[in-house]
Amino acid sequence: MGSTINFLGRDSGFGDNNNSGYIEIDNNLLIIDCGFAVFNNIKHKFDFKKYDNIYVLITHPHNDHAGSLSQFILYMWFVFNIKITVVTKCETLKQILDLEGTIDSIYNITDNALGIEFIKTEHVVQFNSYGFKITANDRRIVYTGDTCTLDPFMPYMDDCDEFYVDTSKFGGVHLKFEDVKDKLSEIKAKGVDVYLMHIDDYDYIANLNNGEFYM
Repeated sequence: MGSTINFLGRDSGFGDNNNSGYIEIDNNLLIIDCGFAVFNNIKHKFDFKKYDNIYVLITHPHNDHAGSLSQFILYMWFVFNIKITVVTKCETLKQILDLEGTIDSIYNITDNALGIEFIKTEHVVQFNSYGFKITANDRRIVYTGDTCTLDPFMPYMDDCDEFYVDTSKFGGVHLKFEDVKDKLSEIKAKGVDVYLMHIDDYDYIANLNNGEFYM
């Protein structure tokens, strides 16, 4: 079985394709994060008119996760007359959209949609960052977003089918793969599919991964 989340890109902030994915749930489209490279990746990918609702979940407001959100909102409204719904717990995101000149009447913003449960995690000190849990297409999914710790997500592992994990060579405000590899192996041994994302060095990850986790 393949991953429920289809990746648009899995690169870290300095890569060409920002970490982002999507899920089609019933007749709804959920896009996960909308970084500076994402708009060009999705503009011609979807038949937007076929969906009942289009949601964009934002985990935190770093540029590689929300950098083209304003452009996408404007594009959807002025080209398709579609008002998308931004799903987020980020307290500053509305202010950022206002500063970018995004008209607040052409999009909705909420922290409650599609049964999404946000999971507060640790990333940077400047603002709060979130992962989330969602059940989609009969799969229980946990997604870390950008994080430097696995701790907030461990209580969810006994009720999880797919675990999407921030992965880094260097650590710092991200998870250093060497430090969490054994823990991820334990999680996988319980029957959870583990997917690596937000990758900053593919060769490094591939050498340590040795085919154990999905990339």
